[in-house]
Amino acid sequence: MNSFEITLPGYYIAKGKGGKEQIVKYHQEYYGKENNLGYLGYYGLNGYHEVFTKKNNIRELTSEENEAFSKKQYWTLPQQFYHSDSISHN
Repeated sequence: MNSFEITLPGYYIAKGKGGKEQIVKYHQEYYGKENNLGYLGYYGLNGYHEVFTKKNNIRELTSEENEAFSKKQYWTLPQQFYHSDSISHN
C-alpha cells in the first residue's frame, strides 16, 4: 500500500514490468480507463519519454536516492526503462 502523497511536479521512482525501475518527473494527474487515477511524467537522458503510471506502481525515492539526487548524481538513480540512443545513425 502506497500511503504517501504525490506532490506535483515531483520526482519519484516508477516500477515497471520485470522489476525494472526508473526515476521519473511526474507533472500531471490523469484519469484512465474506468476512471482510474494515474500520473503523467517523463524521463530520459538523451531525449524524453512520456510515462503514464498508476500510483501503486510509484514509490518515493529512498534516503540514499534523495541524497544522490540532491548532489546531482543522476547516474546512480534507477535508469532501467528504455532510453533513446544518443548516437546518430546516418
